[in-house]
Amino acid sequence: MSYSTVAASLVAASGGILFGYDMGIISGALLQLREEFKLSYLMQEVIVSSLLFGAIISSLFGGTVIDVVGRKFTMIGNCLVFAIGALILSFTPSVTVLVFGRVFLGLAVGLSVVAECAYITEISNPEHRGKLVSLTEVAIALGFLMAYFINYLFILIPHGWRFMFGISAIFALGQGFALLFVPKSPRFLIIKNKPIEALQVLRRLRSDEDSAHQELSSLKHHLSSEQNLGWKELCSQKNNLCYRLVIGLGLAFLQQASGLPTILYYAPVVLKQIGFYSNQSATLATIGAGVTKMIAVCISLCAVDRIGRKKLLTIGTVLMALCLFFASALNRPSSIPCQEDNCDSHGENINFTDNEYVSNATTEQVSASLPVSTCLSLVCMLCYVAAYSISYGPVTWLLLSEIFPSSVKGRSIALVVAANWTFNLVFSFTFLDYLAKTGIMWTFITYGIACSIGLLFVLTVVPETKGRTLEDIDSSLNELSVLQELKLRCASSVCTDSGSPRASYEPLSQGPLPEPALRTSSADSHTESAI
Repeated sequence: MSYSTVAASLVAASGGILFGYDMGIISGALLQLREEFKLSYLMQEVIVSSLLFGAIISSLFGGTVIDVVGRKFTMIGNCLVFAIGALILSFTPSVTVLVFGRVFLGLAVGLSVVAECAYITEISNPEHRGKLVSLTEVAIALGFLMAYFINYLFILIPHGWRFMFGISAIFALGQGFALLFVPKSPRFLIIKNKPIEALQVLRRLRSDEDSAHQELSSLKHHLSSEQNLGWKELCSQKNNLCYRLVIGLGLAFLQQASGLPTILYYAPVVLKQIGFYSNQSATLATIGAGVTKMIAVCISLCAVDRIGRKKLLTIGTVLMALCLFFASALNRPSSIPCQEDNCDSHGENINFTDNEYVSNATTEQVSASLPVSTCLSLVCMLCYVAAYSISYGPVTWLLLSEIFPSSVKGRSIALVVAANWTFNLVFSFTFLDYLAKTGIMWTFITYGIACSIGLLFVLTVVPETKGRTLEDIDSSLNELSVLQELKLRCASSVCTDSGSPRASYEPLSQGPLPEPALRTSSADSHTESAI
């Protein structure tokens, strides 16, 4: 892996810092905004969700921009949108302008990961693609951690939220300048019929001349055989795009249904529910979540090309479900759910679970030590963050960048990302209402059930792409549908149980699948192929 490839990937992935920062900063800023503007919990939901609305808009047209303008120049333009949005929020005079600024900033957030993941995927080689694409998730985790730290620094400063929002403009301009020096995507150059320029880029990205020429020939051959597909073909059977969309949309839904993205938006509110009684202590606890997320993503970075995408998703989903169910047991309600007569003006319950403090109590009124149940609840939340950060966080974006053909990669990913933001919008816009009506226990249980359902999807539908070229993945996905793979899995299992010689199949998750061929296997190979 050459220095140029690593450097270009790091610069592109640094956009994840802006993504994570602007997603996470609202959790602390909201504590000041609701006091300064006297916001109800409905208006809090509007302010949080308005960024997601902008992300949906940019996701819908962003794929076309990426495919037409190119990955590099899309990322540069996106940095300018990030900077302008940060300045609008920092100098906002009213709630109306604040909501507009969040929508504008959402345009950049929605386009950010799509462009970065597509770019890094297309400049990296198969052996290191998982690590390099996962750098984006590392940057997102770093952005969240920086946001939580900035929240803590400014939470007690009057109008500190203006500084919280404005700081990200500095990061945006810095990344935009650095992007001027990265090469264009060689795949994009070939699609635009610029093979000479593509070869120059490959020479810069690869360690030797032979590798550059060999990869250029492979790219030209594969891209020349791809059909030129439009928006209307994305849901068709051409190149089995319908099956690919099932994988992408399923992962997008489960990423949001797991609950972690929404909980991070409202992290201080959730932490108050489990026992952190002041704005400062709740904000400080979010730093622990940010550190945990950062460490877990780094572990995922090292493991994704060794363990594999599917195994990480499976492990993370199981751990998330267990953490949520355990946390729900620790937060059994001691009072009725939040209603108009027992809620404060921000929608927070004034009757608490067994381990909660009154959120507006003074230090003298509350014991200095936290109860065991609150500490255990925090541990569950941190493990929940870690489980998400080794699975759905990085692996979803990695798989999306791998499973779609190059000719429609931007539009395909954009469609899935638009759905992702739509799911995010629904969950975040209804979170405070659902929390107020059901309580924190049932909120955890709901997300735990969603994770359990997600486990079935991962085990039966999601393919393994570890260590395979994009061309190999594309060829394999052209040949299977969900039902076909399930039938092959069932056939393998039935034949294994019977112990008789039978047709041995290779599921999609194990490698390319040509037309199934009959062959006699030993008992050991029966068991291996069934797995």
